[in-house]
Amino acid sequence: MATNPLSGIRTYDPMTANTPVDAGAAGSTGTSAAEQTQNFLKLLIAQIQNQDPMAPMDASTMTAQMSQLNMVSSIGSMNTSMSAMLAQMQSVNFMNQAALIGHSPAVAGNGIAFNGTTQVMMGANATDALKSVVATITDASGNTINSVDLGDVNSGMTNFIWNGKDADGNTVPAGMYYLSLSGVDAQGVAVTPTAYVASPVTSVSKGDKGDAIYTLLDGRTVNSSDVQQWVS
Repeated sequence: MATNPLSGIRTYDPMTANTPVDAGAAGSTGTSAAEQTQNFLKLLIAQIQNQDPMAPMDASTMTAQMSQLNMVSSIGSMNTSMSAMLAQMQSVNFMNQAALIGHSPAVAGNGIAFNGTTQVMMGANATDALKSVVATITDASGNTINSVDLGDVNSGMTNFIWNGKDADGNTVPAGMYYLSLSGVDAQGVAVTPTAYVASPVTSVSKGDKGDAIYTLLDGRTVNSSDVQQWVS
């Protein structure tokens, strides 16, 4: 008994086309590369078996179809290889990021988690050159602890250090302090540069997209792409 060369190939049925597929139903969907290859070969065999003996299929057409099949199969293999390579590169990059533990990135923000001993690296990021820039350190109640006169600054990042002392030279207790910046542009208009505060990295974790997420000593969690500058 002759077998149907098209058996096993899914066909369009208008009565069931819009019926949701049961996710738990057994059987293959026929969408994998191997299944698509088998379906193509079945269609090719059926085409050969049912060709007109008086006008057989052009051999060049068959060759072109086989070439297309090989190309599709090669692209599928290439995608698999590229995915594996990307995963490996992400793993290597993550290991490199882990080596940054203990180093301090400068990240936008004005909170300063002072530990009572270690000086804090900070920065003023100005869009344009500014004059008379002043950095003011306040406590949680808004009281001014100290101020640093940065003078005239160019556009970009200007770094400075707070040694944890107040205006009288006394070391302040450990706790949260805040940085505010002020200056004027060439027209004398008051401008507030973006404040940056550095803090050591205590741990590195992997984000949803394979990027590195840093947990800083001051409690902040930042994405590696948000780091403007590494200061140590």
